[in-house]
Amino acid sequence: MYFCPIRNQYLHPPSQPTVTNSHERPSPPLEQLSPVRASSTRVPHNIVIVPQSHSSDDALTKIEALFETIVDAISVGSPITIPYRRSTNAQVFDPTASASNPRDGRHMDSVRFPGRNPQELRRFEALFRIIEISHEALLSGTLVTKRNIYYQNMELFRSQSAVDEMVDNLAFTLGVGRNDLNIVATAKGLVAGQVELIMRGGSKINCAESSDSGVLLPSISAVEKIDFQSVKWLLVIEKEATFRTLSASRYYTVSRAGSGILVTGKGYPDLATRKFLATIHSVRPRLLMFALVDFDPHGISVLRTYQYSSQRLDHEERTKVFGLRWLGIRSSDVLSNTVMTQDCSANSQGSQSSQDLSSQESIAYSVDAFEHERPAKRPRSRRTKSHPSDYTAPLTERDREKAVSVLRDICGTTRLDAAEREHKLELQRMLMLNIKAEIQAVDDFGDITNWLDKRLLEHSRDVNYIYRYSA
Repeated sequence: MYFCPIRNQYLHPPSQPTVTNSHERPSPPLEQLSPVRASSTRVPHNIVIVPQSHSSDDALTKIEALFETIVDAISVGSPITIPYRRSTNAQVFDPTASASNPRDGRHMDSVRFPGRNPQELRRFEALFRIIEISHEALLSGTLVTKRNIYYQNMELFRSQSAVDEMVDNLAFTLGVGRNDLNIVATAKGLVAGQVELIMRGGSKINCAESSDSGVLLPSISAVEKIDFQSVKWLLVIEKEATFRTLSASRYYTVSRAGSGILVTGKGYPDLATRKFLATIHSVRPRLLMFALVDFDPHGISVLRTYQYSSQRLDHEERTKVFGLRWLGIRSSDVLSNTVMTQDCSANSQGSQSSQDLSSQESIAYSVDAFEHERPAKRPRSRRTKSHPSDYTAPLTERDREKAVSVLRDICGTTRLDAAEREHKLELQRMLMLNIKAEIQAVDDFGDITNWLDKRLLEHSRDVNYIYRYSA
């Protein structure tokens, strides 16, 4: 026999059979001693586990390597140098490469102490403070907002934008994401719908039981699981006002396309909103995701930010949602609202009605010509507006500059995909027709739900057809 410290009793060797009392049941196997059955640990199919990035460990390693180089410089009396590159032209930080002789042969920007001028001295102090805060947050496992960093060091940073820029540049220089530094932005995006977020601390956020204004999107790194319940679609809305209207009417539960999720980034989306959507697309790739934006250069730019991210934050992981489909509004949505019906009473209006109809058909023909389609009259509509100018506006000089900028960005791509070709075409139509329109151009006296139901059902049928015959 031998003494087992785990069971706190003497046991026979495995080679010898254990003698038990005939009136006693033999001890159950070790796996049966657990009070939780294995089957109960299975995760339901509607609940997915959010994958977590392990780059925080990499960020901590690089920051501590940076601290070591600072200590070494102090020990020999040399100037302290911290690599620092702007996100538009930064290179990844390599702690084994010096600032004057980086591995790629290019000069690496840096900040020094003592500074070469008072501005560099202040920049060094501010950058070192952010590195110190990030290091403390990584060690303690807590998240720090950029707003808190600013308000705790207002005299040092002087403005919130200075903190934002320095945090992003530090993350770029180290070759990690901003969230990997455990520094996050204050929540901006909103979500509402048939989805529940299960946080790492055990708390739950039921987005269906939120107020009419939705709930603030938390950092995706704080979310452990997502319960999609019976969600069929997700709609990203550019404008907060439209989001609040649909959320207040609980459109995500009454839609004829099934239950869904509403999300808004309040215009140009922040990093947390983009990461949230990219994560959803990653864990649920077959969930239909749509975007509703204004028909103007800024609306298309917002759409492209969701789909392709931005140049400044292109180094961030999981920020692109290539599967996001453009629901509207397009030029066809705007021009199709032109009434092309002729009534028997229209004879009293004489040639003026014929002239209006002719001009509308001419616009429809010119737009369709871009796609080499056969010109046809637009379908009848219940709307009473008789000319596109009733719900459109001319492009401003700023709009035209933005359109040219987005077109330049599109044309700079080596190979355009289908979405980019559509963006290019719609921008060209805007410039040629000199029109833009807001989302409200397709509503029915303030009610956009009928239009949304029609578009969601159309796209759902098309996508399901593709999935069925490509499987």
